[in-house]
Amino acid sequence: MKKNRLKRELLRWGMLLAFPALMSSCLMEYPEMTADGELGVDPTSVTVKAKILIDLKSLAAQETGWLARAEDEEAAYSHRIVVAAYEDRQLVQQEVIYEDLSASSRLQTEVRLRLHARRYQLVVWADYVQEGEEPFYDIDGPEGLASIIGREGYTGNTEYKDAFYSSKEIDLTGYKDEWNAEFPLEVTPERPLARYELTATDVMSFLREYPEVTKVRLTLKYDDYLPKGFNALDGITKHAFKYLQYSRTVSLPKDGATSLPLMFDYVFADSEGNTSVPVTLLVEDADKGTLLASSSFRLSCAQGENKDIQFDFLTTSPEDGVGFNPGFDGDQEVELPVE
Repeated sequence: MKKNRLKRELLRWGMLLAFPALMSSCLMEYPEMTADGELGVDPTSVTVKAKILIDLKSLAAQETGWLARAEDEEAAYSHRIVVAAYEDRQLVQQEVIYEDLSASSRLQTEVRLRLHARRYQLVVWADYVQEGEEPFYDIDGPEGLASIIGREGYTGNTEYKDAFYSSKEIDLTGYKDEWNAEFPLEVTPERPLARYELTATDVMSFLREYPEVTKVRLTLKYDDYLPKGFNALDGITKHAFKYLQYSRTVSLPKDGATSLPLMFDYVFADSEGNTSVPVTLLVEDADKGTLLASSSFRLSCAQGENKDIQFDFLTTSPEDGVGFNPGFDGDQEVELPVE
């Protein structure tokens, strides 16, 4: 009896001593998928400390140095910064923080993610959100930052449509034997958008022709597909819609000005290549609703560009138009007529 009891005791203690070794052999760095589609236990932990540095200077202010804002200066806007880690194009972790509107032309903040020691695509998205209002860009779809889409309807003439993104690979596999390791990196997001502005150069001619008109109603129509969304993982546009448009009412100057800024917008563009779409600008008497002028041209622009497109937009008859030179790089008059 004593021998059997001794054997049982030795066996029990042997199993207890072997248990940690058995457990450690199961905690592999790259575990297999379980039956329910989840990854097994991963014992590593790496804190990714992403230092986000953003140049907020508006594309319209690159030379002047001032920070452009939307027309409503009193609106309670703030910065929204999203940092997401993707593994094999699947969202693993995402952090969203909000910062007060920066008073300078630069935004600097830090976002931390706790990740396992694997390879990831680290994606950053930054935009503006207004308190109590739907954001300009929806990031809450099932694909997250891989399928950002503009909110319902269409909005132009606001600097708060500006946005920034970054997508880069990070390799944490070198930290597979460490616990609570840190991985610092700097991220400098760029704009996935281009900005354009239409400027009328025929104010005096318009006032001579229509002395009774004090305000004009402007409507910019995108006559073909325009992307309203963006894939921040791959740097490509998404969610193209047809016949989008936006409007604005402008008062005519009475101080002898010869030119007048009319409308502006931010549009998504691919990281490589241009966004190109035919557009039509309608000019109407704001009080009577009668059509006074119409111009049609092709808008073509690339990420990070700002184009000041100058033309006689106020006096071009509906039968005329303006052609757009694809090589045009802003800050000059459009000269090619549509035949």
